[in-house]
Amino acid sequence: MKRVLLLLAVCFASLCAYPQLGFIPSGYETLDTTALRVFYEFKYPPALRPVKQISGITVVDSVKTKELADYMILEIGESGISKFYSDNKRRLDSILTDVLKNPQKALLLRDNIMNSGIQKADEHEIYKNYPVGKMTVTDQAGLSAFLTEENLNEIQWQMTTDTMTCLKYLCQKATCDFRGRHYEAWFAPDLPINDGPWKFTGLPGLILYATDSENQYIFKAVGLENTRYPVRFTKREYVKTTRKEVDKIKKRFAEDPLGQISNSVPGVNIPNSIPLGNGVEINRNDLKMIYDPMELE
Repeated sequence: MKRVLLLLAVCFASLCAYPQLGFIPSGYETLDTTALRVFYEFKYPPALRPVKQISGITVVDSVKTKELADYMILEIGESGISKFYSDNKRRLDSILTDVLKNPQKALLLRDNIMNSGIQKADEHEIYKNYPVGKMTVTDQAGLSAFLTEENLNEIQWQMTTDTMTCLKYLCQKATCDFRGRHYEAWFAPDLPINDGPWKFTGLPGLILYATDSENQYIFKAVGLENTRYPVRFTKREYVKTTRKEVDKIKKRFAEDPLGQISNSVPGVNIPNSIPLGNGVEINRNDLKMIYDPMELE
């Protein structure tokens, strides 16, 4: 994914004057105030295809990388609204917003992203109980942002008597099959909050650990914070659609990121290869990704 971040960084110099960059935040709306913030380490498989060295320089070392990590935040509001999002995504939004306000900084965007240490930013922002009884999910593919709505508590859990400890809390195990994968989740009865990472909800306690049966996707709580903090909805130029339609768009983007970005901005010239400096460049084929989403159905 770092190649895609670099791609966006390089392209952004020619796109910053374009008025409809839907993925850039346009503001925030406060929905609630936190009663609790939960911090998760999120591990997942790399989406990049292994590529050959170009001019002796390895553009991506995904051959060596068995998994990537992001840090996710679950903000649980006092009135029942929660927000789950990537801290890397928040940091990347801040960088992009800064450049949009100061277009003269566009040429420094690549260096800013490189220096940030961001490898991957999960594009989802998940708002539970917003609106009431529903779940609003925002996502991104290329230069476009999407908004979909789902029902809450669709997961059918099977409770077990197995226990483990996470963050010093005794947790009980529950399992489920959800959209093509089998999951196990560990929830803390002493934290009677019907919430958890990602789209997980519906258990009589806060979910502190969850993984799929192949251990490809792992959420592990690493901290809790009781500080009051605004739960904010990120405003963007969203395209309202369905989850399955977003899935199709993201698949097309993974197969040809450069082509999809070029097609989404008529009249803006994006080159077929991207220079990385020192005479090294990557072309359209080098940017292909493996598309293996959490939701397979």
